[in-house]
Amino acid sequence: MDRLKVLYQFYIKNNSVRKKKFYLSGWLLFLVTSASAQLNPMGSIYFQNQFLANPAMAGLEKELNLNAAFKAQWVGVEGAPKIQYLTGDYGLDNGKVGVGALLYNESAGAINRIRATFSYAYHLPLSDGSKFLDFGLSAGIMNEYVDLGKAKADFSDDVISSFNERQLYLDGDFGVAFRTEKLTLQGTLPNLKRFFKRDVLRNVVDRSIYFFAAGYKFTTDKVISTIEPKLVFRGVQNYNGIFDAGINLQFLDNKLMFNGIYHSTNSFTGGFGANYKNQLSLLFQYTTNTSQMQNYSNGEFEVGLRYSFKNQ
Repeated sequence: MDRLKVLYQFYIKNNSVRKKKFYLSGWLLFLVTSASAQLNPMGSIYFQNQFLANPAMAGLEKELNLNAAFKAQWVGVEGAPKIQYLTGDYGLDNGKVGVGALLYNESAGAINRIRATFSYAYHLPLSDGSKFLDFGLSAGIMNEYVDLGKAKADFSDDVISSFNERQLYLDGDFGVAFRTEKLTLQGTLPNLKRFFKRDVLRNVVDRSIYFFAAGYKFTTDKVISTIEPKLVFRGVQNYNGIFDAGINLQFLDNKLMFNGIYHSTNSFTGGFGANYKNQLSLLFQYTTNTSQMQNYSNGEFEVGLRYSFKNQ
């Protein structure tokens, strides 16, 4: 993490003296962004949209679910990172097959990253049908490029031209899960190209390498409708494993929700939202910076929207 601190300080220094070489400040911002996005992922992966982290969670219900979110990092810093995504997943009538799609966009200064994937999940019923073993695989493309319209640079520089001339990045994710009515255990191997050692000198800074989670949902007939604690362990390349402990509370027959997640990077995510007829859900979240970044910028704001097309 000390490397991230040095990179960030160098980025601020280069901006303050108004360096014209884009690849110095912009490239360093991209490196720090890549790491920050993995140390503090989208907050909606924990409760609102588990499909975002695990393709095995596609199509758990026999309906179409659409999720969208926007996240702003380092508010007040010029060229600060922004992330948007859109997902859709659908469970077929047989209850065993789910499909999903993801469109993800991340920008930092003039550097952009776009990822698009398609997912297939198979939900194997066990015993009396109250337990399931889920398998999911996603495949798609990633494209990274410099937006020359935003860059202040010497466009004849080989760094920029070689960056934009690279081919699309082919990649995928694999996930599994075990579910009962209340318990969910899951694991994911993202970035399979890296896992099979076929990713050479491409975004090698602090990427997610595995994801494990365990959650249990308690239901009541009280003011608090459901209580769902969750434990998560995330592996990040070139960094220590990260432990997350969170809880999601839903009130008044699931009409209101509050959640909080503590991250072992000494940061915290807090959120609140509302459900309308268990069909439309809106979630607001704020994540404090990791301990090494708290003196340099504000935290991260995220808003997520979910809509379910209920079968009639």
